[in-house]
Amino acid sequence: MARVLVTGGNGFIAVHIIQQLLAREYGDSLRFSIVPDITISGAFDDVIKSEQFDAVLHTSSPFRFNITDTKTELLDPAIEGTKSILYSVKKFGSAVRRVVVTSSFAAICDPKYGDRPGRVYTENDWNPTTYDEALIDPSAGYWGSKKSAEQAAWKFIEEEKPEFSLTTLCLPTVFDPPIQEVPNPESLNTSSARLYALLSGKSNANNNVWIWVDETPSTTNERYLIAAPGTYSNQQVLEYIWKHLPDRAQASNLAKPGQYYPPEGTYQANNTKSREQLGLTYRSFDEMLKDTLPVLEQL
Repeated sequence: MARVLVTGGNGFIAVHIIQQLLAREYGDSLRFSIVPDITISGAFDDVIKSEQFDAVLHTSSPFRFNITDTKTELLDPAIEGTKSILYSVKKFGSAVRRVVVTSSFAAICDPKYGDRPGRVYTENDWNPTTYDEALIDPSAGYWGSKKSAEQAAWKFIEEEKPEFSLTTLCLPTVFDPPIQEVPNPESLNTSSARLYALLSGKSNANNNVWIWVDETPSTTNERYLIAAPGTYSNQQVLEYIWKHLPDRAQASNLAKPGQYYPPEGTYQANNTKSREQLGLTYRSFDEMLKDTLPVLEQL
């Protein structure tokens, strides 16, 4: 029976992955290890030594903006954490044949161009933000951390030539019911917090990302842009709430939905590779909201 290591196991995406792995009977038990600082060389050595893992899914990387030090709170965990797990697997994970790293659409998109009407992003695109530019502020730091971490992973493969394969999944905004521990709204993951803010009337419904996805697949040996077809708008969320949860909309004094998109349009993502090579199908935005908003309502 295959043994799979999932890093960042208490995170939003990781908990969904673990749930799917257990449902598909990857392993007969769930065990936890605490890694105090993923940026330290050898941080994952003891974990890798503890089991004969067949695969590693590295999801442990920060996605937040309420920080004071961009380098230590965003860049180092993303970049050094990725390098650390790869070196540990190479040294001690002799049975590992596949490593999957959850990267981000932030590693693909060029934030300098904003909505960029008519632009269609693919797996061949790279965010041009430099490391020095990423140090400027938390927003630049997040975009730069994702690009630099993924490039560090591919550099490792090129230079170290390990026995295992690497796949990177470039995910946009990920929505799904938050099934990780959420004691209060303030502890929500960033993407769920955005939906909660809309549901609670605490957001102006402006978009800074126009593509989304609601599940993360496992695959091998490539870079994939995982994105639902088309685009989404926060105005759609408002419209859905007014239509299906009118009492909540009134109680939260939600604004009425306006124009979905800027008149000149926005960028889009080409998900052809994920559909044709992985056979992925994607749910609609309304289907995701139907599952997710009732969970957020309970907070």
